[in-house]
Amino acid sequence: MIPESEGRPFSVSAISDKGKVRTRNEDYFGLFEPETDELNISRGVLAIVTDGMGGHFSGEEASRLAVQVMGESYFEETDLPAVKMLDLVFRRANAEVFEKIGSSRNGLAGTTCTAVAVFPDYFHIAHAGDSRVYMIRKGKIDQLTEDHSVVGEMFRKGMLDAEEARTHPRRNVITRAVGLRKDVKPDLYESIPFEEDDSILICSDGLYSMISDKEIEEIISSNDIASACGILVDKANKAGGSDNITLIIVRKGRS
Repeated sequence: MIPESEGRPFSVSAISDKGKVRTRNEDYFGLFEPETDELNISRGVLAIVTDGMGGHFSGEEASRLAVQVMGESYFEETDLPAVKMLDLVFRRANAEVFEKIGSSRNGLAGTTCTAVAVFPDYFHIAHAGDSRVYMIRKGKIDQLTEDHSVVGEMFRKGMLDAEEARTHPRRNVITRAVGLRKDVKPDLYESIPFEEDDSILICSDGLYSMISDKEIEEIISSNDIASACGILVDKANKAGGSDNITLIIVRKGRS
């Protein structure tokens, strides 16, 4: 867990679990802090969730490599603003995964990737795939990212409601991800306000496919973030645990 500190009025907690059905965990996450005060001001804290796909060990390798490349690159000293750097390292991770693991070598393999750069009063998101970012604020939960999936597109067109989309048999068919193609264009969300008592949730589909958004909100709102991480994984597993479960919670003002 990354605790609050001087100049950083938020705490971060994370967990990953293989669930009850899968034999290995192809999810991965990273939490990266800057080494200098200057980078803390200009780049914030970087939190990433990835969910690998491709079979054998390719999905696991893809999810780990994407996090590694982004974590190693994001805090490089350049004049680029944070959101531009987030976009750059996202594309760099895509190129690395494509070249070393994905379509250029071993057939179809890649990973969802959802990265959040968190600052004291706002945050940026770079996103491809069906992992998600949620905002929990004053007893309400809002999904901030769009799912890049066949089912996500059906939901946006009004062909499915939220519950039908959550349980649809084709919900794992991804339309955009890291490593599937030579280039990727992440969705970028810039300067989203981060207010006192807000919680940011970054999670793989192994969480939200097992638990409703309302249940997720209630658990996060009524617990400290470390406890909430454990409770959410336990609840997802009790609901079937059909996929790997990974989540990061960032809370401003209290842990």
